[in-house]
Amino acid sequence: MPKSRGVPCNHLRKEFLVRRNAIAVLLVLAMTVGLSVNAVAETNRQAFFAADLHEGVDSRVYSVGDDAGTFFSGLGIWPNKICSSTSDPICDFKGIISSGNGSKINASPMLTVCSAEANNDCVESVEISRDGGPFKKLVFERDMPRRPGLDADGKEFPADYSMNLPRGSAASIWNEVVDGQVSELKYLVSYQYVMNYDDSLQKFVLQNVSLGIRPFKVVVGNQWSSLYFTPDESGVLYDFPDNVQLRAVVHMSKAASGWFKARLNNPDISISSLNSLNSRVEVTGAPVKVPAFAYQRNLNNLSDEEKKYTSALKGVISVEPGAREIFEYIEMARKVVKDVAKYSNTYWTLTSTPWDNLNPCLQDSTRVLGIVSTNAIGYEGASPEFKDGFLNYRVTGIHFGPDGKTPNLGTYDLLLRSDAARCLYGFSNAPVSATVSITGSDGSQNIATTVVSEKDGWLKMKAAGFTFSEKKIKVKLTQQKAEKLPIAKKTAKKTITCIKGKVTRKVTSTAPVCPAGFKKR
Repeated sequence: MPKSRGVPCNHLRKEFLVRRNAIAVLLVLAMTVGLSVNAVAETNRQAFFAADLHEGVDSRVYSVGDDAGTFFSGLGIWPNKICSSTSDPICDFKGIISSGNGSKINASPMLTVCSAEANNDCVESVEISRDGGPFKKLVFERDMPRRPGLDADGKEFPADYSMNLPRGSAASIWNEVVDGQVSELKYLVSYQYVMNYDDSLQKFVLQNVSLGIRPFKVVVGNQWSSLYFTPDESGVLYDFPDNVQLRAVVHMSKAASGWFKARLNNPDISISSLNSLNSRVEVTGAPVKVPAFAYQRNLNNLSDEEKKYTSALKGVISVEPGAREIFEYIEMARKVVKDVAKYSNTYWTLTSTPWDNLNPCLQDSTRVLGIVSTNAIGYEGASPEFKDGFLNYRVTGIHFGPDGKTPNLGTYDLLLRSDAARCLYGFSNAPVSATVSITGSDGSQNIATTVVSEKDGWLKMKAAGFTFSEKKIKVKLTQQKAEKLPIAKKTAKKTITCIKGKVTRKVTSTAPVCPAGFKKR
């Protein structure tokens, strides 16, 4: 079954990585680029698959990918040992521990809809807002179907919380109901953990969390270029409708912490404690439109730069947006496509990261600390760096859109815990403000609209409207110093002597006056 590119943590076994990464490219091809069509209706913009450009075994298509999770559950040692539960003898936990042979059991539970019986690690609700209107709840229809009898796609498995393992199900399908009618455009919600079995703890340990929403339509028959397919139906990926926002409420393990990356415009997050195991996490944002390129090369005519990238599936070579080589990869492609991105696609995703940070204020293994979101084709695969008083982050992209004249405009959103931001600068709890600057690799300044706000313990910083090639985004926080009140000067007191007949009195004051009937001596 095709899937989007998802990057399991470094602790996963090589077999697990190879299996998942191979499948990953299939959905990358779907998610990579979207063909701009003159749609009659907003729901008729079908996503474009880069593999459709591939014309033969002697050629390769160069494009870009994204990482947004998978659609099915898996438990076992990939690719040969797939288990149906923790008691399945195929998953010999005791044998692995005693043998010490290094084989690891991994789990990637796809989390489905919450219920009264299963209210942990699940999807509580999904909502949609159109044209700035109120949010309306989508209606859960069913779990995504899977091809029968194909264990290579993974298996569903029951929860085993004695091993810290949630139930593994499938991605869930949700409908929008308008005036009593179910919309043809459906939404596939993928909410997934990636976990490793820790021999010493004898429990599964959370490594990664991914949450994604994708619009699609069901078509009859088996179509490989789809989000999923069975002998009877396929789920074909579409672009999001215009001017929509989506909100997902999920119950998430409290082990999820640190930094998240996102493909969201104007993201917002709310986190509250649900119980001893889970937090209730509410994520809101609009989809982002990500420019993309795709071009074909004959294997006999590859440049030296192109020869560096050899891993391909279905004839397509792609590099993830946060990969270390993404900046040089895009510079290579920029010369070929003449700085024109002919395609685009829309995304709504949130993914945890293994990002670390040398600054102690930007490290926290007990809670979600920050979210970085951008529509750039490529970005730095790390949390923002705090240096010389600035939070620095690099992005890159292709300058022009499909017409070769209109520039692609970038967005960058940074959500940071307010106390972490104050920790960086040693600020008090008084309000803070920020400046956001965009600088090109040649030092040129790029004008952008910036917005800064603070609410519910989160500081939100946004830059939008900047153009691409490589850009460095710099955020600096400031706090107005409290005004010191003028200190009143003390006036010296004076003492006078007052008399009335034989009676004498002394009066001390800053402006002493004798009482009535008395005279000053």
